Amino acid sequence: MTLELAASNDDRAWVIRDHLLLLVRRAGTLTVQRDRVRTISFEQPPWVVHHWTPFNDLQPEDASSPGYRHAVERQRAALDLPYGLEVRHDKLVLRVLWADDGRCRVDSFVRGPWEDLALSL
Repeated sequence: MTLELAASNDDRAWVIRDHLLLLVRRAGTLTVQRDRVRTISFEQPPWVVHHWTPFNDLQPEDASSPGYRHAVERQRAALDLPYGLEVRHDKLVLRVLWADDGRCRVDSFVRGPWEDLALSL
């Protein structure tokens, strides 16, 4: 009996993420940069792709109260996977999160014809 390894759905999600990250970084526009979150978006109906990056260190011009700094630190602790990509093709079809150290998670992945379309963008 021969066993074959089957790729998980997650593998396909990461291939799509890698492809769309290049597109967003090349052709996207900065849509949000506040509260230490930066979001770049690519919109070409029916596609909407959002990519966000983590908090940055507090700058000298930021509030320096201990309470504020502790609140920011708590937010950072909650964002253990601070990078994200969300893909909509009329509806949410993919949402993935990852960190610099290689940890990652596929939060949502709806299989369908949109996958090949996304890879052709």
